[in-house]
Amino acid sequence: MIAVASPTPSVAFHYRARRIVPMSRETENAIKNEAPRFKVVILHNIMSNWTTGDTEVSDVAIRRMRRGLLELGYDVESAVVRQDIAAPVQHFDPREYVVFNWCEGVDGAPMAYDRIPPVLESLGFAYTGADASALNITTDKALTKEHLIKNNVSTPISKTYTAAECSDWEGFPAMVKPASEHCSNGITSEAIVDSVEQLEERVQYVLDTWHQPALVEDFIDGLEFNVSLWGNGRLSVLPLAMIDFGGFSDYHERLISYDSKWDANTEAFRMTPVICPAPVDDELRSRIEKTAKDAYRVMRLRDYGRIDIRVRDGIPYVLDVNSNPDITLEGGFSRSARTAGYDYAQTVSRILQFASKRMPKR
Repeated sequence: MIAVASPTPSVAFHYRARRIVPMSRETENAIKNEAPRFKVVILHNIMSNWTTGDTEVSDVAIRRMRRGLLELGYDVESAVVRQDIAAPVQHFDPREYVVFNWCEGVDGAPMAYDRIPPVLESLGFAYTGADASALNITTDKALTKEHLIKNNVSTPISKTYTAAECSDWEGFPAMVKPASEHCSNGITSEAIVDSVEQLEERVQYVLDTWHQPALVEDFIDGLEFNVSLWGNGRLSVLPLAMIDFGGFSDYHERLISYDSKWDANTEAFRMTPVICPAPVDDELRSRIEKTAKDAYRVMRLRDYGRIDIRVRDGIPYVLDVNSNPDITLEGGFSRSARTAGYDYAQTVSRILQFASKRMPKR
């Protein structure tokens, strides 16, 4: 999805690559053999409350994707969703077009990711990424954790609070976050608390500011990884990316806050470079990749996704499951694909190829 948050991010993830993995002959052949067999509609949303900067970020991202796909030989159209989802695409033939679903919601309901897929399905379209059920679950952090735990995928112990009465919580430090936000909204160093008093204060902040339940979880003070995967059935893990917190001695700062993700003018941003590929040994990499694949399958992601993981005492814990993650050129998924040898257009094309397998027969 297009990573337009409020306020507008000035720059997306920065990264420092230790080693670029050259594209293998097999990868080159796979891309050559997947010449366009279908046309593409890039479906994206526009919100009436966006600033000029928000709109510009979106427009640049759409133009970049469109240009890349045209260069690969695709016929490409773009369609804008405001409130009516069907009207922008209903004149396209689903036997000819695959929809790249780049919508985060509709005007007035910016988090309504799950409204888009049912409409596309009712019109017969194959579209990229997760279906409505997976989107609905993964945008609810507490519900995501329930599914992970039920299927024996490690995730930090947690509890959801709808009132600032937290005397039953045991175990500090703890992390407090809004239960249904994304883009690290509501995450600052104050989100890590060390006592019941601090916990209740932070829970009240979430309730008052974000108007939703607060998710409290065990804070894993360890290495953090973004694990990008793609595929259906047989999954491929792209090069791991590791967030470098080495510049912080205070564990309250060792987290991906809103500033460290979006605001290039902050110390938090400058001091949390992303290393891709991650400098980890094969054993740890294998454990991380297995956990990420398990989470991807449990949450029924499709085509592509990103799993955020922290490691403590050698055990990977799933922090977040990103269905339809940021796919802009600067985003984490594109960074890992680039490290694997895919340019931006090839990355988008690969995702479309996965989705095209669901196209109705001509």
